Amino acid sequence: MSKKQSKEDLDYKEGVKSYNAWMRDNKRLEKRGLVGTDYFVKRVEQLESKVKRLEAKLKAKVKK
Repeated sequence: MSKKQSKEDLDYKEGVKSYNAWMRDNKRLEKRGLVGTDYFVKRVEQLESKVKRLEAKLKAKVKK
């Protein structure tokens, strides 16, 4: 048995590492009460409100 790992073994380990990181993130979000796409929907709504606020600020600045 050689010490060098095959490309398939390295790809597999990288995939497992990525999956485990994804699962940790999902568990963290579930603890906060966000399941599935809830986190992303909430984040988009926050960003949209921020854009509206900044646009209103910009319009007020241009009128002066």
